[in-house]
Amino acid sequence: MEYNHERYLLNKYCEFRNREAEADFMEHEKASNLKISRFMALFMGFVFAMFVFSDFHFFGDDSGFFISPMLRGIALLIAILTFIIADKFKRYEHTLLMISLVELLVFAIYLVKLYVYRETEPSMQFMTILLFLLTVFLIPNKWKNSLICGCIILASYIIFCSIFSFAGEIPSITQRGIYLLICLISCAIFIYGRESSERKHFAAEQLLKFMSITDRLTGIYNRGRFEHVIGTWIKNMRHDPFCLVLFDIDDFKKVNDRFGHNAGDEVLIGLAEIVSASIRDDDIFARWGGEEFVVLFSGVDVDKGAELAERIRKAVEGNTEGKAGRITISLGVVQYHREESIENIINRADEKMYEAKNAGKNQVAAENLS
Repeated sequence: MEYNHERYLLNKYCEFRNREAEADFMEHEKASNLKISRFMALFMGFVFAMFVFSDFHFFGDDSGFFISPMLRGIALLIAILTFIIADKFKRYEHTLLMISLVELLVFAIYLVKLYVYRETEPSMQFMTILLFLLTVFLIPNKWKNSLICGCIILASYIIFCSIFSFAGEIPSITQRGIYLLICLISCAIFIYGRESSERKHFAAEQLLKFMSITDRLTGIYNRGRFEHVIGTWIKNMRHDPFCLVLFDIDDFKKVNDRFGHNAGDEVLIGLAEIVSASIRDDDIFARWGGEEFVVLFSGVDVDKGAELAERIRKAVEGNTEGKAGRITISLGVVQYHREESIENIINRADEKMYEAKNAGKNQVAAENLS
């Protein structure tokens, strides 16, 4: 187990370079932002639909006024559908992409309405486009998605006005374009900074989480994490039966006395690496304290647990690297008894470990359930 700082480095698009880290962050964002995104999309859909009353005020006498309620109704329906299906996607990136497409689709509906009614209120258009841009950046999304949507909206509006506007409109297309571009750039800078800050905060949280469950010296789980895991195993019983192995290094004090504490630390680190390579993926390995370690073997009885413990013992005994040379361990193996406490199973394993030591060390002592 190791915390890799490079895993949480950002690329130029403000995303984690490591795909797994990016996926973890997106799941984190989904849990905190999806509900907000859904309700924001629904709210803005209703806001867009409510402007039908403004259309009625300006174009109510037009025989083709019915087109406005129809277009705004379509936009509202799209917003409602977005609210309903936004949480159905397995990957949050797909949800965000859908939200971006919905934003562009609603904007396209607005341009259709402008074209149909040949609206000549540049100030009202300016305010509406400004609202669209703010909406794009207000609804939680990836920075690059929001920027792309904002650029498409601004470019489409400028092109539309260049084709269908009348000369002498105040403010002019150029003035509107400049102010909207300033708004777009400002929002883009803000959301980029916010997303960068959120990702750095997420990386810091992951580091703190790693430090809270990891033994600082060996890099394996610490005692607190082990107690949490075995408590979970006992509660849900999905790993039943399971075995607990408690072991320590034989004559470890002599290593420290002869070679010094730095050599002792090297022994502990090397031991952790050997055992980590000798256990299965589903097994839990932790430092209990000092030179004592614990292993949880998932889904095995005491006989199989003793076999796995013996494999660990041989792997440790067979290693002669390091300043201290060959070291050995004594192991106690017990099987969990239903409804017993964590303290009780640890005490039973501890008794078996000392039984192995009293029998000559460098061996496995397992309880007899027959």
